[in-house]
Amino acid sequence: AMIAIDYVTSVQGSTRRLTKADFLRMTEAPHTRSLIERCRSRNLREMEEAKRLLAGICWQATYKDNRRIETGAQPNGLCALDIDHIRQMGLPGISTPEELWMSFKERVDELDIVCVHKTPSADGLRVVFLCQPQFQTLAQNQAWMAGEIGCQYDAVCKDWARLFFISVAEEFYYVDWETLF
Repeated sequence: AMIAIDYVTSVQGSTRRLTKADFLRMTEAPHTRSLIERCRSRNLREMEEAKRLLAGICWQATYKDNRRIETGAQPNGLCALDIDHIRQMGLPGISTPEELWMSFKERVDELDIVCVHKTPSADGLRVVFLCQPQFQTLAQNQAWMAGEIGCQYDAVCKDWARLFFISVAEEFYYVDWETLF
């Protein structure tokens, strides 16, 4: 059951439909790896610059006329939850994205999760899942998932046009290839 997902090769780019081949190419590219390394430098300007050049996936919607604007967004049935600064959350026994992932990985089917990966900053986790029928908004879906996982989340990602930067292949902990592509 393929879901329509758009992506951009950089923040300024126009949107294109994401294929499995695009996804693999981007997550395995040496270019992506070097940008991720720059995103993890402690120099704020360097980090911002690198992020602008990084490809991003529009997990929550596709766009009319290949322009990533809220008014042209057509929801695709997915919701993305960004969990940042995991180390500072004070969760018992959890201080890294990997440890947080391990705490709910057995529940991916139950929670309709389709993708989980470490964020470019290295201290966050992104959880992409199917919107739940009992909720009307992205904010409601995100609050539900955060509650299920037992963590705080970045509440600014509730607009359909939100762009989510990619990471390198080995930092994708889970991809439901059947559902996504």
